[in-house]
Amino acid sequence: MKIRVQNYAPEGFIALDNSALIYPPTEAVYNANTFRVSLDLSFTIKKEILEQAVHDMLERCSYAKVSLHAGFFWYFLSPNPKQPIVHPEGSYPSGRFSFKENNGYLFKVLYSEHRIALECFHALTDGSGAIAYLKLLVERYCHHADIADFQFPGGLIFKARPSIQEFSDPFQHLYDKTLPSYPKISKAYHRKGNGSIDDRVKVISASISTKQIKARAKARGITIGEYLSSTYLYALQQLQQQEVPVRRRRKPIRLSVPMNLRKIFGYETMRNFTLFAVIGIEPALGYYTFDEIAKEVHMQMAMSQDRKRLLSQIRRNVGGERTPLIRFAPNMLKNPLFKLLSDYLGDDQYSGVISNLGQLELPPALEGVIRRADFHLSPGLLNRVALAVIGYLDTIVVNFTSFLNTDTELERLFCTFMVEDGIEVTLSTNRETDR
Repeated sequence: MKIRVQNYAPEGFIALDNSALIYPPTEAVYNANTFRVSLDLSFTIKKEILEQAVHDMLERCSYAKVSLHAGFFWYFLSPNPKQPIVHPEGSYPSGRFSFKENNGYLFKVLYSEHRIALECFHALTDGSGAIAYLKLLVERYCHHADIADFQFPGGLIFKARPSIQEFSDPFQHLYDKTLPSYPKISKAYHRKGNGSIDDRVKVISASISTKQIKARAKARGITIGEYLSSTYLYALQQLQQQEVPVRRRRKPIRLSVPMNLRKIFGYETMRNFTLFAVIGIEPALGYYTFDEIAKEVHMQMAMSQDRKRLLSQIRRNVGGERTPLIRFAPNMLKNPLFKLLSDYLGDDQYSGVISNLGQLELPPALEGVIRRADFHLSPGLLNRVALAVIGYLDTIVVNFTSFLNTDTELERLFCTFMVEDGIEVTLSTNRETDR
């Protein structure tokens, strides 16, 4: 299959993929555009061995050995000759990080006594790409530490030559200018939350039995991801009822749900290849029971994954990039425009984000070695709580990340519903107890 490249970078440099274009101009203290994936292991992590693993990862994935630059018209990537830095893990994940203090890299490798973590700026890749990097890191660490030699199911093969698809931008190939553009939608409900905020990403982590939640989801004819999305919407409905007593004044409640397009379209790219399903309810019509929400979510997710609808979204996104007014506008004018587009076509349209990386498949060699998997999103200023989900072994971890210092009402409502629905929930947090 021929890969078409739309190159807005100077000769010899690399253009950002279509999804990545929005992240550099909108990056800010309360909009870090970062996320983290991590694995807790049974052995002690040694920095010098982890540095060897990072070296191997970049040898295999040279397209990650890049730095970000602002051109006159567009941001672009260039080869990065510097050595990557391995950082001790701090207390707060998925915050804004300095590219300069990271030798220009768009990813950050962190470690603690038993944890290997990979934090990424979204211009480099999406969650599925980051998981692939993390798997390779752990694989190479175990090799150099003489723990085990193995390969993750479906993971990158260290000794294999990278395919041309790995750093391609499938959005450009799938773009069809003859298709109608995806329709715009109205503004959604946004919860302000109570109390103060700061840029430290506070986490409440809910560990859930996969068996239990699967049973509750199956009883309603929905997936685990749909069950969690429905619970999120149900909690937001309760909050809006408290804040807006008059029904007719209530706004739509919607979630932004990233969808991995790799399997749908058959591209195994390591760049961003995600579109967002926008699912929700209309509280102005009346109160929704949980089962009514679950039914709506199931139908809306099915429609969101329709290839024709996805291609229409791609036509809108790539078409905007190719518009002469956008293409040839200097960055000093384009950056504030992209910020407006991000708000209007993004944050304004939804009330929260829930991203689910699914079940992490583990090789037999890691049986008894993996203690925990985690996935964290950076929250935003408008939607100050974000949900990130990952499964491993018989556990699903739901991480709530927030800028709110004291307000945890959303997290409480979410977890309370699951407990009342017969699901055991174990909570942990990085929040300070005196707050």
